[in-house]
Amino acid sequence: MTDIEIGGIYRAVAMDRDTPSALVLMTNFDETTQSVTATLLSPDVEFGSSADLVLFGDEIGRTYDLIGESDIFGYMWVVQLERRIGRVDAQVLEALSALREEDVVDRPVAGPPIVDRSDPRWNFKLHELKRLQRLTTDCTRELIDGGRVASIDPNALRAPSTEMEVAAFEEFVVEVVDGVNRGTARVPGWLVDIALDEELVEAYRAVGLYHSLRLLWRLADPTDAAPATPAAGSSMEHFQVLQVEMASASGHSSLWLLGRSTDIRGPIEARPARTRNGRLVQIGLISASVRTTQSRRIYA
Repeated sequence: MTDIEIGGIYRAVAMDRDTPSALVLMTNFDETTQSVTATLLSPDVEFGSSADLVLFGDEIGRTYDLIGESDIFGYMWVVQLERRIGRVDAQVLEALSALREEDVVDRPVAGPPIVDRSDPRWNFKLHELKRLQRLTTDCTRELIDGGRVASIDPNALRAPSTEMEVAAFEEFVVEVVDGVNRGTARVPGWLVDIALDEELVEAYRAVGLYHSLRLLWRLADPTDAAPATPAAGSSMEHFQVLQVEMASASGHSSLWLLGRSTDIRGPIEARPARTRNGRLVQIGLISASVRTTQSRRIYA
């Protein structure tokens, strides 16, 4: 998702793909968690109440009116916002916030207050709440319980293959060591996991970087490494399966993919991202020679 705009009206899809999509208004964006705050929109203007703001078609760029349901909002992943179909101005966002606080607004509301359960709009609101909850359950659960387990992008561990990459990796190691000594950097513990793959270790030996690896291993902070270690000679794929099992046993629904740009000079980093079915974690990798985006997936 590249077009992120607070005040944008989006078609939102569920993580499980079985839940019907819905129109939502994005009112906030958290870059750290890649999540958004979304208010549910509905074309059923006749069911609107004093908690709903009328969004006229000519002001949102549509041929029909919508209501912004200030009392029906929640959190979803950026990846759930499939496409933007319109937008509202800052005054609309301020009015929605005021409605949530039961303050007076200077924009038209959709109807009188709902005072009891005999009002047919009461059931409409219950239905709307359930409709949004099906879209926001995955994100809300993870934001509350922090349900992410670290995993590793194999591409981040690949051995340099050219003289330029070898030299860049050696410079990278020197910079990391200097940073650790200054207290401004840390070596992620998952780098030690290179040692779990015999072929990968041999690839580093072949380009003369084994001793650089050993230096990083000695400096590594093990706090983000897995508590269990596969048997000697196990492959990186086996280690990833172990991580998935650990995540599942802990009740987590996704992994946090740790990776690095395909450019060996790029930083080692962590980028949380999700796919829409809630079972995959995906990271974009930018090629050093061709600016094309690839993806790596690990089942969670």
